[in-house]
Amino acid sequence: MLTFVENVSLVKEDSNIHRAVTACHKYHNHREPYKEIFCFFPWIRGIAHTPQEYSYAYGGTEVMRQQLLGKRSLSYECVIMNGKYEDSLSYLPEGVEVFPYKEALESFATFMQRLRVEEHPLAFVNAESSQDGVVIYIPDGKVIDEQIFVHHIIYPVARGNLLFSPKVIVVFGREACAAVHVFHHIEVDCRTVVREMMVNGVTEVFVSEKAEAIISIDPRYAHESQFSWSHIATIQAGGACAVVHHLLEDARSYGLFENTFYLMGDYAHAESVVAARSPRKTWVRNLMHHDAKHTTSQQKIRSVLDSGEFLFEGGIKITPQGEYANAYQRHDTLLLDDQARVSTYPRLEILTDEVKASHGATVGSMDEKLLFYMRSRGLPLKLARERLVQGFLKSLTPTPETFPRLSKVFKGLYF
Repeated sequence: MLTFVENVSLVKEDSNIHRAVTACHKYHNHREPYKEIFCFFPWIRGIAHTPQEYSYAYGGTEVMRQQLLGKRSLSYECVIMNGKYEDSLSYLPEGVEVFPYKEALESFATFMQRLRVEEHPLAFVNAESSQDGVVIYIPDGKVIDEQIFVHHIIYPVARGNLLFSPKVIVVFGREACAAVHVFHHIEVDCRTVVREMMVNGVTEVFVSEKAEAIISIDPRYAHESQFSWSHIATIQAGGACAVVHHLLEDARSYGLFENTFYLMGDYAHAESVVAARSPRKTWVRNLMHHDAKHTTSQQKIRSVLDSGEFLFEGGIKITPQGEYANAYQRHDTLLLDDQARVSTYPRLEILTDEVKASHGATVGSMDEKLLFYMRSRGLPLKLARERLVQGFLKSLTPTPETFPRLSKVFKGLYF
């Protein structure tokens, strides 16, 4: 299977990736919440202490490209194979510019953040270990009326302890509007022996004045041993950005999703929308960082659990510059089995007056009266339960009023 991967390299001692992981492990290993999280992501300790036992993968071979050519869709699509952007397999809307990450470093230097290990530990590791990635630029005033799919594909290889580090950067010009859907999966068949693999991905989003951005992710991490993905969004005056998670696939692995929003301009808006269903064990960690006047944020989380464990930590920080901010957070859970577990940790840090900040959480079981009614109308019990679950999750959407243009374009999809 090594013929499917362009480059597989051992992690060398004192290399960039080794130093980054070591710094991450040293700083966070004894601090909450990563003290617990790192127990389920042993590759962090492993690379820090025994780097020679790990490898990282990058790019795909011509064999892999030919296989994917036959599967191309008619949608706007940006294809990344094992972390490397593939121009020959991608098709983007007219006017939208796409660059390999290394080529875009100089042109988009003003948008490139210097990530700190203290604030973004796994994104910091990605920045030091990713060999490439993709930068998508949506020009000023451009409105894209179809989803742009960023399709990240990995192939398993014979070697175990293999790390993939995809990176996606999306830059929205002034008053630009688009919805970008990041879809991750592993290409396997019945003959494939899946060995120890780890994915540590990052999406960075820069939303200019009065732009509207929706970033959604559909990570299918049934085979990877550990899966982590960080979203970091910077939003300027009057801009709006929603990050939508569909964690609905059968996830037999451990997952960590970190979402940080920096509201840097007056009247900027941010949303985190998460729908999760029965993960093995998955963390979602949010931070809304209000650093300008009249900024607003919403965190809307719903989880349905008949097995596994889901942990949500929702942070709200309002700086002295964040006067008149309005921040809202809510986590609702349907708990369908006594063996399933859910935890919610709201964290608020408010450093100014004249703000609104609220949070709430509910945990409940399925409505037995409604279930009885549906069964009396002829629905089998299993189907009735599934319909109720679908209704509970599908009613979760970004707020249409804060995305006036995108809510018209994508009515019925996101709204």
